[in-house]
This record gives sequence, structure tokens and C-alpha cells, in this order.
Amino acid sequence: QIDRFMLKCKVIHPSRDDERRIMNRFTRKTDIKIKPVLSAQQIQTMRDVLDQVYCDEKVGDYILDIVFATRTPAEYKLNIKHQIEYGASPRATLYLNMAARANAMLHGRAYATPQDVKEIAHDVLRHRIILTYEAEAEEVTSEDIVTKILNELPVP
Repeated sequence: QIDRFMLKCKVIHPSRDDERRIMNRFTRKTDIKIKPVLSAQQIQTMRDVLDQVYCDEKVGDYILDIVFATRTPAEYKLNIKHQIEYGASPRATLYLNMAARANAMLHGRAYATPQDVKEIAHDVLRHRIILTYEAEAEEVTSEDIVTKILNELPVP
């Protein structure tokens, strides 16, 4: 079921002072005023803009190479097959494409680049690669696998 989540982002713990403020805010009965940041229409507009962000076929092939390298690493001359029990599912391909285009949009571009793919790949893939017991014994993480793939695959 975890594969249904688009991203798995790393979040740092708050400082002691920040955590005290959080604790105090949520353990006292107070009227919380919530101010919307975006309207539903603004969110829909952003989704419509995202749909217009271009992803060149070469970038799409790069995305496919990354995902397929998690499944059949030997075909990409990667010596990591013994560390991967299950590679990323087709959802990884869809979400990596969408996240790369969103990253491009956030950087003010109407097109995705291989760098957009690289910047978001760990967040999209870290929870989609199931490691072998051997990899876990070697203290290899899915992040290590993604890093190796990104470092060794040719970038268009």
C-alpha cells in the first residue's frame, strides 16, 4: 500500500523550542483560526498548469531507465541485483514524471529536465525499492541504491 503514496519526504525533527510550541498549541483548548493558503480554484489552476509542463521523450526515456534499473540492474551494467528484492512499480514511472514536471514548474520552467528528475528521484523511489536481507546486512539503504543508479546511468 505504501506504493500509493507519490513521495516519501524526509522531515527533520523540530527544535526543542519549536516542539514545546507545538505541544502547547495542541494540548490547550483554544479556538484555532485556520486561514486558507490557496482556494480550490487556485489548486485546480496549478494542476492545469502542471499538465502543460513539457516532458521531452529523452527525459521520459531517462525516467524509464531509472525505474527499469531498479528491476533489471544488470541490463544497465549495475552490480546491485543482489541488493534488490523488488524494484519500483509502474507507479514510480508515473510519479517520477509528474514530480519532475512539478519541480520544473516550481522553478518557473514550462519543461522538465533530467536535473528535475534527479532532484526528485529519491523522494519518489525511496519507499518503492525493497531490499534483500543481504543489502540490509550490509547496511545498504534504498537511498544508496537510488544514488548509485543516478550516478551511473547516462544523463541525456
